[in-house]
Amino acid sequence: MKKVEILGLETIPRIEAGDDLAEIVARCCENEIGGLEDGDVVVVTCKIASKAAGLTRRLGRVKPGKRALAISRKTGKDARWLQMILDEGHTIAAILPLKGIVEKNIMDSGSDPARSAGLVEHERAVCVTMDPSGRFHTCDAGIDGSNMPGDTVSLMPKDPDATAASLRDELQKHTGKKLAVLLSDTQIIPFGTMDLAIGSAGIDPRARMFGRPDIFKKPKFGGIDLVAYEMTAASALLFGQTGSGIPVAVIRGCDYQASETANVGNTLWPRPGEAGFADIIARTLRASAATRGPRTRILLRIASWFV
Repeated sequence: MKKVEILGLETIPRIEAGDDLAEIVARCCENEIGGLEDGDVVVVTCKIASKAAGLTRRLGRVKPGKRALAISRKTGKDARWLQMILDEGHTIAAILPLKGIVEKNIMDSGSDPARSAGLVEHERAVCVTMDPSGRFHTCDAGIDGSNMPGDTVSLMPKDPDATAASLRDELQKHTGKKLAVLLSDTQIIPFGTMDLAIGSAGIDPRARMFGRPDIFKKPKFGGIDLVAYEMTAASALLFGQTGSGIPVAVIRGCDYQASETANVGNTLWPRPGEAGFADIIARTLRASAATRGPRTRILLRIASWFV
């Protein structure tokens, strides 16, 4: 029998700015699971890494500028929130209104209709953004007020891979073990939300088995598994999204390709700033047009010209 274990740490205290996160994680691992072992993957939520680094802000102290106010008038999104996104250097690539079909699906996913309706009315829209390095973020530039006191929000690290690498170095110093570290954040994907890897160190985030023979010796069209995403998504079964109180998980017994150079930013596609991404979208629109009727086909082809 082959197994993989996901061990959620339940004794991580409330993290404050300036805390030695590596020391805290190493100590809790020692107390809860007998310490870390060679090959363990430590999955840490972005929020506690941000809190330890002091990456927080008070919403009440944000003064929105003209651009944020203009976008707010058109979308209903809190102008202060928009200002924080702009202050983080993110480009707003798209804004997803929550009213209509999105609202219906959100309401279907809540246990308290009144509370769900209030949240939708409060948020009004979600911003898809691109950070200065070219990475896309599907939920308000990673700015998050959940599980934070009062009107305090957490901000995403400027370089999540560097944050993961620093935490890994310190954890290895504390434990003497060879480890990998993943930094996770909740992102919006089709049909819901999922914890994805936004930073990594010590692990190749992507499998490299494209074209390898399957059990019948045929080259397989596949094998590019997003290993880092699979691990963070699995860890989220323990993290939860509300009051679970488990911000760190240890994955043990999983085969992965160790790497000292590969990380989320330089490995997972599309790579930040990679040329040709717009061309891929345009080609996709044109290819999709072949499956549609005349009117839709023309619209898709026209849309491809403006990508």
